[in-house]
Amino acid sequence: MKTFFCSIFFLSLSISLIYGQFTPPPGDITNRSDGYTGHEDALINDVIKLEFDKKNTKITFDFVSEETSGSIGGLDFKISFNPEDTDNAYFKGTALVNTLETGNFLRDGHLMWEKFFYKKKYPKIAFESKEVVHFGNNNYKVIGDLTIKGITKEVIINFDLDITKNLLGKTTIYTSDFGVNIHDEREKNKLNIVFDFPILN
Repeated sequence: MKTFFCSIFFLSLSISLIYGQFTPPPGDITNRSDGYTGHEDALINDVIKLEFDKKNTKITFDFVSEETSGSIGGLDFKISFNPEDTDNAYFKGTALVNTLETGNFLRDGHLMWEKFFYKKKYPKIAFESKEVVHFGNNNYKVIGDLTIKGITKEVIINFDLDITKNLLGKTTIYTSDFGVNIHDEREKNKLNIVFDFPILN
């Protein structure tokens, strides 16, 4: 019987010592950085799924050959984006053609005509991602389909992430590829687009 109790005692002691090697004392959990600016105190297992400020999101553009800048609004979008889980990320949204602004009332009106954006038949511009790829240094490429005037083309949007501020994207298209022929020469229809998605803290 004495031998039995001694065995139980030593077994309990061994379990306690092993458990103590792998369990940190209460209040001694070490914070570790997740690698993103502004989150140095986050635990390694924290999941960062970013939320965006829809009210202050902006899409602006530069029509290069005319040295004309503008914007488009009426944005309705859904984004699911965890910087560490791009396999499950997606970007999907639309913008209203009649919100195009270039700082010239007459020009904006002409852009609604059938020859250009044809607002009556195609009131929305749409984008839906097919793949999101992380390229390091907080740079991401969103590959997807852009639809303007009923024509769909694949585009790549390059995004830079500032975890404390915004997700800023840039791409270049040619409006004539989408049936919007401002000029006869393709190169003169070059449009640089910027997507500014402020992050909610």
